[in-house]
Amino acid sequence: MTLHASIYAALGLSVALFGGGAAHAQDSGAPLSAIDWLEQAMTAPLPQPTAPPQPAEPDTTITVLPDPQFEEISTAPLGRTEQETTGLFTAERIGLPRALWGPTPPAEIIAALVNLPADTMPAAARLSLRLLMAEFAPPMQNIPETRGAVLLARVDKLVELGALQQAGQLIAAAPEQSAVLNARAFDIALLLGEEDSACAYMSGQIAASHSHSAQIFCTARRGNWQAAFGSLQASRSLGLLDDAEAALLTRFLEEEEREGQVTPPHQITPLGWRIMEALGDPVTTASLPVAYAHADLRGTAGWRSQLDAAERLTRAGVLQPNQLLGLYTQRRAAASGGLWERVRVVQRLDQAVQQGDVAAIGSALTEAWPLFAAVELEAAFAQMYADALADIPLSGSAANILWKILLLSQERLDRAAALAPDTAQGRFIMALAEGAPLPQLSNPSMAGAVHAAFEDAALPAQVQELLDNGAVGLVLLGALEQVADGAAGDLHAATLGLQRLNALGLDPVARQIAIELLLLDRRG
Repeated sequence: MTLHASIYAALGLSVALFGGGAAHAQDSGAPLSAIDWLEQAMTAPLPQPTAPPQPAEPDTTITVLPDPQFEEISTAPLGRTEQETTGLFTAERIGLPRALWGPTPPAEIIAALVNLPADTMPAAARLSLRLLMAEFAPPMQNIPETRGAVLLARVDKLVELGALQQAGQLIAAAPEQSAVLNARAFDIALLLGEEDSACAYMSGQIAASHSHSAQIFCTARRGNWQAAFGSLQASRSLGLLDDAEAALLTRFLEEEEREGQVTPPHQITPLGWRIMEALGDPVTTASLPVAYAHADLRGTAGWRSQLDAAERLTRAGVLQPNQLLGLYTQRRAAASGGLWERVRVVQRLDQAVQQGDVAAIGSALTEAWPLFAAVELEAAFAQMYADALADIPLSGSAANILWKILLLSQERLDRAAALAPDTAQGRFIMALAEGAPLPQLSNPSMAGAVHAAFEDAALPAQVQELLDNGAVGLVLLGALEQVADGAAGDLHAATLGLQRLNALGLDPVARQIAIELLLLDRRG
């Protein structure tokens, strides 16, 4: 699947033409496509029967948005300014310089953003999201031909990571709404089930790759099925739609229902996905990019689908763990094995906590931890239960799990210190958590790689040169890529990534990532 996200399937269709005339589709959220959004999109105003209304001035007041750790971030209007400075909070808020990009050419920044890994340590994922959302000065080499390209790359990466709300707010904060940003906003609104907002973008310019199918869809959504069908026929005759798009739109607009299943397009798009759902042949979101998982959080999806989607989005760091906890406790497990075992053990743990049964808490906790570790949700589990379990007098393996929970959630360092095992690794990890010098380790393990990162401050000459030249952003993006490689088992990459973070003054983040590298196994 290419990275080409068409807007078409992202629409939450509210009309499904099945019975004699126009039929009404379901009002629901929608997913998005994997798009090559970094291509230079053609732009053109949509043909309108009358002169289009003047686009409204963009709203420069940013609503309060929780950061990836879900703490409240105070925001303020950033005003009309350079497109690339768009952000939801200041660079200083996350400990980075405003002149992050320095002299780095936009093309190099974009390439580094494209390579920003999704599969990484939780603290690194949070830093990645903050980096994508923050306000920075534009690159020094920004020229008219590349104006807005870095902002677009940031939006695209947020969507790829599943952070749809954040991507939408970043677009809304931009001082100018270009055709290509409107196309992204169109897709995002559809993926979130906000069809009216999506079609509202049609009053302005939208990227040509989106315009024809989007116009047909929105015309039908307004109830003008005859005009929509006429537009479809004209677009098809002029070769403005590919065969797969035309076939799906034709099936959607037909007045009489055909028998038989609809063959899904080879390359699914948001609009294609939504039409398939409206026609009664939905494509499962499990095999689609994570942004599609938002569609399964609607009330129209079954409980199992909602749980699967919530676990995916929580693992990606874009859904609050407490939302997942709410789904786990919604009703009784319907079967056994896998997901249902996590549902069952969470409900047991909740009941034990409510009853204050220490023995039952310890038993449920020791059963739950490996189940959540198997699906890389330990950090989310830690955030769910750290506060409730912090003062429970556990012992043995349950106490060791509670120690890990407190470290991963960054809650109650005093209690974590009391629970720390009296071992070399226990003392090493607590030194990391407390910001203390690290005890000497010489073994060729992850702990050795971490020790080398904090004790040897010398950066490779090439990296030091980048810093000296002001290319801080490239160094940071490179560090995040190396941390992900370290999580996969590359000890040298772990050392280099942590070294870079330290050199950038991000010691607290580097230490938390190091703790996660030692406590979480992400090697397969």
